[in-house]
Amino acid sequence: MDRKIVFWGDKDDEHLTFAEMDDAIESILDGMDDINALPETIDVCGFARMEPNAKSEAVRVLERTLSDLDQEYGNPDGNYTKATDSMQEAAKTFVAAVLDEYTVWACDIVKRETVNVQAWIKENRPDWIEDNDNG
Repeated sequence: MDRKIVFWGDKDDEHLTFAEMDDAIESILDGMDDINALPETIDVCGFARMEPNAKSEAVRVLERTLSDLDQEYGNPDGNYTKATDSMQEAAKTFVAAVLDEYTVWACDIVKRETVNVQAWIKENRPDWIEDNDNG
């Protein structure tokens, strides 16, 4: 399944803010000092939010909870508590409810586009060429 691209930017961006590819391209190019020394092409990436693994998150939540309970309330000379089937189902339900309302921040690159810089400028920012010709 293709994941929905929610941000566009450079592969090394630490803070993703551009919902539209053209906005990301403009930002990348605008950050370059000399319009006459622009590269022929640039790469821009589409980012999708990572998808947590609900099953592994449920296992971690349950293991952590049981460990904390055993540490605080368990028999110091006894065995660790083993998860029951109903505990496992409850952990799955709990994690599913949390993930339904949780917004993942971390993203993966799911698409790369190579953009012809001069063609993009002519189509999207011809004023950059005109401003450069006049000044």
